[in-house]
Amino acid sequence: MTIQQEVYEKIMRLPEDGIKLILVVADEIARQHGILIETDTDKEKSSLLLKKKKAFQNLLEMREQSTFPEDFDYKKAREEAVHEKYNFTN
Repeated sequence: MTIQQEVYEKIMRLPEDGIKLILVVADEIARQHGILIETDTDKEKSSLLLKKKKAFQNLLEMREQSTFPEDFDYKKAREEAVHEKYNFTN
């Protein structure tokens, strides 16, 4: 029996939590030896990052299309709106 077969048989008898721990250790050993193994979670993270970058790019494009002038004073506009709605005096 080869080492791989022996390991396979032992892993098959482990509970799910034990297998997850073995995967973490195996990933760390692979990382230390420069072996990059892309897992499903890595692919999901990469996909999520691409979605976030695309969403951010869309926000930047929407900002470019905004109708506010460059010298728009949002604080003044907010104060005027609050004063108009609630009749506050500063």
